Amino acid sequence: MQQIKKMMGAGVLALALTVTGCSAGGGGGDSKPNVDSSKGAAETGALPTTAWTVADYADVKDGGSLTLAVDQMPDNWNTMQVDGNVKAGSEVLDPTTGGPVRNTVDGGWELNPDYATEVKLASEDPQVVEIKLNPKAVWEDGTPITYKDYDATIKANNGTNADYQIVGDNVYKDIESVTKEDSDFNFKITFKNKNADWPSILGGSTAGAVQTAVLPAAVASDVKAFNEGYKSKPLPSSGPFKVDKVDTAGQVITLLPNEKWWGEKPKLEKIIMKVVSRDALAQAYANKELDAFSIGTNKNNYDTAKKRADGAIQQSGGLTWNHVTMNGSKGPLADVLVRQAVARAVDRDTISASRLSPIGAPVSSQNSYIYMPGQKGYTDNATAVIGFDTAKSEELLKEAGYTKGADGIQEKDGAKLEITYTLDANNPVSEQIFKQLQANLKVVGISLKNDTVPADKFFADYVLKSNFDMTGFAWSGTAYPVASSESIFYPVDAGQNFTGITDEKLGEMWSAANAELDPAKRIELANKIDKTIFDYTPVIPMTPTPNTLGVKTGLVNYGAAQFESIDWTTVGFKS
Repeated sequence: MQQIKKMMGAGVLALALTVTGCSAGGGGGDSKPNVDSSKGAAETGALPTTAWTVADYADVKDGGSLTLAVDQMPDNWNTMQVDGNVKAGSEVLDPTTGGPVRNTVDGGWELNPDYATEVKLASEDPQVVEIKLNPKAVWEDGTPITYKDYDATIKANNGTNADYQIVGDNVYKDIESVTKEDSDFNFKITFKNKNADWPSILGGSTAGAVQTAVLPAAVASDVKAFNEGYKSKPLPSSGPFKVDKVDTAGQVITLLPNEKWWGEKPKLEKIIMKVVSRDALAQAYANKELDAFSIGTNKNNYDTAKKRADGAIQQSGGLTWNHVTMNGSKGPLADVLVRQAVARAVDRDTISASRLSPIGAPVSSQNSYIYMPGQKGYTDNATAVIGFDTAKSEELLKEAGYTKGADGIQEKDGAKLEITYTLDANNPVSEQIFKQLQANLKVVGISLKNDTVPADKFFADYVLKSNFDMTGFAWSGTAYPVASSESIFYPVDAGQNFTGITDEKLGEMWSAANAELDPAKRIELANKIDKTIFDYTPVIPMTPTPNTLGVKTGLVNYGAAQFESIDWTTVGFKS
């Protein structure tokens, strides 16, 4: 399975993390009790929110090279453009970008003084945010970053011009205006509709999954430049590093310190990002070709990583959840009864246990479309609708007009119930989950066929074009789960809604939730949205994945983290 990252203001595509063997069969719904929604991740999470080794700037050695792996080369270097909304691209660009806010260890936000001297909610009604940019902040060519860049970026992403191929208009669509105050560095954002997740568009990253806070005005104000100008070259840096070399033949990207960077000098002298296939990651780390890598949920990766003498395993809570997305716009899956029958037939608990237990992680199935286990607001809204129950699955199929044929396959009007599952090649997690799903669905009389496609075409030619019946990847969540999840499910033509369906009630429901500034009331509204989505079941949430990394001994301020932004100036090796 691949992974789509969910950015702070929108969702994100990402390759699925590698899996161990799964067995068919098993019990009923999730036996894990609901997390107390009155508490936050730090209070309820069984894993720490940040697990990397922390070191003060002065204690980090000057120099050194950091080598990391990514799944693919970016399809588009503009992460705000829909083809660029892939986790690998965000990981590459994270050291080259930043914004007025950054995420804290507990999932909150704080001022990032490198980019702004003040960020505040000046008024709630009307909602007005005031920002004072750091006048020292510049683009890679030395041009100052000003309110004009933010104004153009907001206008490009607010959905009013359909020619912009944006990831999502979450938050942006609720903005009325950007107004200059006493200088080009001071401005205010006035909202026409309240939105509690307003910090999400002002930058930061979650464990390396960058949210681009701002584009140069010249790029954001030009549709062609926004959509196509950065298909083969990186955007100008606004961070401590810049992309120095892109070796498309060798699939290697080299980052060097940005000479125009105005903040503390980064400790590392070089960052190398190279494409490594999922099945080669662990051995590359064991061979000391990588300084860190994401283990995912593969026991072989976990065991191999543990053997490295100068390495350690880090594990934190995660924001990534694997799922199965169903295309409800055509074929048998256009019937909600069939979608729910498919979901009821899938033994999510067994799949989750087989993935999480071998890496020593707490076992849980993902039971919310919006919140992660351990995140404030998480409630099990899944089990009542899609809890594992093969008898109920067959009842739903019967209600949909199907009967089992002599070969055990469900039929309707002479047509067998056959569904094709599209998966990326050479990805053990995709292959193993497909086998599990195939075995599960066979029990209730649904035939699941394999359609394996090239990994580098999986997103661009299949997922992004909704060119599948069923498929699997992962969403990478954020510290702003309400606003960021909207474009995955609503509207039907949203840049991240690959299901081809929606419930029109969601529009008003999300508007109300986004506008609710009271945290407790907002959680209540968000869970009503969650239940509404489960009612039409476009997606089967599967496994919440902790961040599990193999990390070279001595590497500091980088590694496993659930929410906290990486400060790339402090990443390096302990002196």
